[in-house]
Amino acid sequence: MTQSAAKRAKRAQKIFDKALAVHRAGRLDEALAGYAKTVELDPKSSQAYNNMGVALRAQGAFHAAVASYRRAIAIKPDDAGSHSNLGNALRALGRHTEAEASHRQALAIDEDYLEARYNLGLVLKDQGLFDEGIACLREALRRKADYVDAHWDLSLALLMMGNLKEGFDEYEWRWRLAENSPRTFDKPAWGGGALGGRTILLHAEQGMGDSIQFARYLPLVAERGGRIILECQRPLTPLFETLDGVQQIIARDDPLPDFDVHAPLLSLPRIFETELDTIPAPGAYLLAEPARTSQFDDLLDPERLNIGVAWAGKASHRNDRNRSAGLAPFIDLFGHAGAAFHSLQVGPRAGDIAASGSAGLIRDHAPRLKDFADTAALVSKLDLVICVDTSVCHLAGALGKPCWVVLPYTPDWRWLMAREDSPWYPSLRLFRQTEFGDWPGVFARVAAALEELAAA
Repeated sequence: MTQSAAKRAKRAQKIFDKALAVHRAGRLDEALAGYAKTVELDPKSSQAYNNMGVALRAQGAFHAAVASYRRAIAIKPDDAGSHSNLGNALRALGRHTEAEASHRQALAIDEDYLEARYNLGLVLKDQGLFDEGIACLREALRRKADYVDAHWDLSLALLMMGNLKEGFDEYEWRWRLAENSPRTFDKPAWGGGALGGRTILLHAEQGMGDSIQFARYLPLVAERGGRIILECQRPLTPLFETLDGVQQIIARDDPLPDFDVHAPLLSLPRIFETELDTIPAPGAYLLAEPARTSQFDDLLDPERLNIGVAWAGKASHRNDRNRSAGLAPFIDLFGHAGAAFHSLQVGPRAGDIAASGSAGLIRDHAPRLKDFADTAALVSKLDLVICVDTSVCHLAGALGKPCWVVLPYTPDWRWLMAREDSPWYPSLRLFRQTEFGDWPGVFARVAAALEELAAA
């Protein structure tokens, strides 16, 4: 190496080290600039290209991440980490066959590479190869019994397959995920025994749809002979006043009253040993307040089907880029002359109506929907709801209202696989992508079903 080349390599290493430090600090733009400068000085720095891919993937720039990993592999073909990282980026793009091949290549290079085995299990699951995916995750756990992420994703795979008993047992590993620390109380956790008049705190976790789904268990808890305090997200408190068996409802972050034992809502299926055929409250278990429903009487069309729609979930959801179809695929439905459409969308995405030029095609109710009790009042007056996988479909199901849910290729575990109905909500009908990202195919089937409904 010439003296000039040595100086360039030394300078490149110095820039790389600084980029790595800011990357670890979460300053991704600075890190990317540093990695770019590194490869400018040292085009053979496979690690800089690999780390560039990691930062790009963290920013959601999956195509660029794929290109970066390929550059790293071209320089260092035997780097198992780059192959597995490439597989993760390809998986995010829905290129599952290529992702599987990348993870298998990583394992061919290093059969003890635990993360590659775990990642292979995930992409097999994404392809509907659940037996193989579960076997992969179990093998990862055989090699490392306390592999938290593998336990967590095994739980999701088991639940997706309808194995609720083992799935909810494994689901308890959620409390050991880095981003999901359990709450601590000075009172013991409840294991399902008789309460004998004691007070139990049931506390919500995760999203509002989860709270609605698992609130169905409260009457079962009440049968154990205790007094129930339910802590939930503030927008749900008025809605949950209609639940049977609850003595007190408080909003999250409000001061807690005295209680004797506690349990998180999503642990109740495990406590009650739920199976597919023992899911409680198969019909409606929530009610709309009559005093609230009257505000919508004059806003509905008595001559047409009144259909509510919601097109986006919470942006922070880990799979939101795939599950939220956006307003655009719904717009074709708005041309149906036999239906009047009503927006159930709240928050920033309610602005999509005006931005898309759809203000004359759908009535925007966002200003009237102050909480879930208002949304329940409107939903109760509608003939049908069509929505993505978000809290609205849980609300419709809990009210017993007909609801068509459009689902991504790899949906959330609760929708199971290869079925159009839901054992959690009998009033729901599921429209699934048959190929990754194929919303046009889904909405073509929705449009045909709407024609059938209107004709009937």
